[in-house]
Amino acid sequence: MGSRGPLSPCGVQGQHPWPCFLFLHRTAYRIGFPLARQWWRLRRPHHHGALVAVWHEGRVLAVRQTYRRGLTFPGGGLCRGETPADAARRELAEETGLTVPPAALRPAWYQVAEWDFRRDHVHIFELILPEAPLLHPDRREIAEALFLDPSALLASPLPVFVRDYLLSACRG
Repeated sequence: MGSRGPLSPCGVQGQHPWPCFLFLHRTAYRIGFPLARQWWRLRRPHHHGALVAVWHEGRVLAVRQTYRRGLTFPGGGLCRGETPADAARRELAEETGLTVPPAALRPAWYQVAEWDFRRDHVHIFELILPEAPLLHPDRREIAEALFLDPSALLASPLPVFVRDYLLSACRG
C-alpha cells in the first residue's frame, strides 16, 4: 500500500499543517484577548499604538481582526524603543503584506482615548496609493482586508480614534 505522506503536526496524513496552525493562532487570540482585557480593566495601563489609513481612489483600507468585532485600520502597539512611524510600517507589513518606505507615511492624527480599559495614545499615519495594492492578510490576526468608502466604514463599529480621524478626514 502506498503512503500519502508523513503525518502533519495536526495528525492529517499528506496535508500541509498551515490550517491547523491558523486555527491554533486564532484560538490563542480569541482566548488571550478577553483575558488581556480583564487584566487591563484591573490595571488601567497606558498603551502606545500606531495605525495606517491607506487611501486609494477615495476609499480607505479596513481590516477585520480575528478576535474583535468591527473594523479598524492596520496597526498595533509600539515595541520598546520603536518610533510610531516604524511601528506603523511594521504592523502594515505584518498584517497586510504591504511594505512601504519610511517617507511614504505622513503623520495625520494623534489622539489619547480610553479604549479597552487602557489609556491609548494612538498615532495615525496616512498612505496614499496611486494603484490598488495586492494585499496578503496574515489570516492569524487579520481575517480580512478590504478598501471601503469612508461612509460605509463610519456606519460600522469602530475604535473611537479611527472614527474621529475619519470624521475629520471626510470634513476636510
